[in-house]
Amino acid sequence: MRRFIAFLSVPFVALSVTGLQASPDDGLFHRMKPGDIFVVSNEENLSTGYSWGVDTRASTGLDRVAISDGGHTQPGESLPGAPGAHSWTIRALEPGRATIQFVYQRPWEPAPVRTRRVIVKISP
Repeated sequence: MRRFIAFLSVPFVALSVTGLQASPDDGLFHRMKPGDIFVVSNEENLSTGYSWGVDTRASTGLDRVAISDGGHTQPGESLPGAPGAHSWTIRALEPGRATIQFVYQRPWEPAPVRTRRVIVKISP
């Protein structure tokens, strides 16, 4: 999996999470305790047909976390075609490890154009 970082490029796709660090297996790593909460936010532009989602088939340990979809929001005024962000709230439920695979794709296309993996280590 390749990492993607862009500054002032089109399309701009980024993952924004506080407290994450790079992991040895090419994902973003976050340590939590049961009950802890953090928010993952991916920039997206729905006018292109692309949107972020969770790939449950490529994710593991989802029974150890609760994921609430915060949906798409646009900062400031609503302008047609303006980019926004899609966010999810992740809550740790029980000790263990969870891998959450986010995909950026059009619903009618077979493969995503971007993926982001967040690895969550939950310890008491």
